[in-house]
Amino acid sequence: MTRNNSKLTDEGFWQYSVTTYQRNDIAPIAITLQDRFGVNVNILLLVCWCIEHGVIINLLQLRYVAEEVSAKSGPLEVLRRKRKAAKPKKGELTEAYEALKQQELTLEREQQAVLVQRVNECQLTQIAGQGEHVTSMMNASIAAFINLYQLKDKAEARALLSLLLKQLP
Repeated sequence: MTRNNSKLTDEGFWQYSVTTYQRNDIAPIAITLQDRFGVNVNILLLVCWCIEHGVIINLLQLRYVAEEVSAKSGPLEVLRRKRKAAKPKKGELTEAYEALKQQELTLEREQQAVLVQRVNECQLTQIAGQGEHVTSMMNASIAAFINLYQLKDKAEARALLSLLLKQLP
């Protein structure tokens, strides 16, 4: 069963992302996948959303979304490197660092808006007979993600993904 994914909105996906990112060890796992394997955290969070909502995004659709997100990620990556370089020592906080962090969040949100727009152009598949928050079965979205980032032969990345998936409700 296909459907136009009208449930995904900029604000709804932002709130989902913030909540999910803060859950248990998801943030450090996501950052490790980003830093070691080049994974885009927003794409990872999209796949988590798909899994939780019983929606499948296939490899072609995920590539379509990721291409646009990647094309717009240059300024975000530059700012992220700048923020990491300016990170204060433990226990210190600086206004400059906090300002960079807020700028990065603004760019993340803009990147998510592009992602949501692209996703809403796709005809995603709803897992038949299932409602929201379906994580008990294998969702093909994770296979698409593994293929997109060429993680099939990267045991560490797959182990991290497994740990992350176990933390979804």
